[in-house]
Amino acid sequence: MTRHPLTAVLAIALAGLVAGTAVFAVTVKSDYDKNVDFKKFKTFAMKKGTEAPTPFAQERIIAAVKNELKARGLAESENPDVFVYTHAKVSTEKRVDVTSFGYGGYPGWGGWGGSFGTSSAMVTDVPMGTLIVDIVDAKTDQLVWRGIGSDTLLTNPTPEKSEKRINKGVAKLFTKYPVMPAGEKKK
Repeated sequence: MTRHPLTAVLAIALAGLVAGTAVFAVTVKSDYDKNVDFKKFKTFAMKKGTEAPTPFAQERIIAAVKNELKARGLAESENPDVFVYTHAKVSTEKRVDVTSFGYGGYPGWGGWGGSFGTSSAMVTDVPMGTLIVDIVDAKTDQLVWRGIGSDTLLTNPTPEKSEKRINKGVAKLFTKYPVMPAGEKKK
């Protein structure tokens, strides 16, 4: 069977796009107190946690968290059932890219010897953002849910891209919350 050269190019491009998407997807984890009935929580209040590096990012995070809680039937209140804390952290991780070209070597006296190839390694710093959302029972002052989301940060994002990424990241983080938005079923 003969393949058209363009088909091979498209397949390689698609594989690169899928791999690139997987590498830069938001990673989320959560944990919660399994003995707590989350449906009893009807109100929340935001509390000061660890703020994002910029006031704009902090405002977007708070707005996204409020939207997710409201979608789950909670309303803001001065006398809430739960307090919500956000903690934002920016760090740098090392990424190593290794490339190798050539042939492995050839048999010679005493085993394998020589090589006809080159290898190189490039180390780059990748900015990472981590968001932690803690939900604390206001009556008992006990942590009842924690969600953690991490993702690579864009350098010089537009305000629109920043807001979109924060909204998507927080929405993905809240898929781990025990109460789903109104009208959705737990998967």
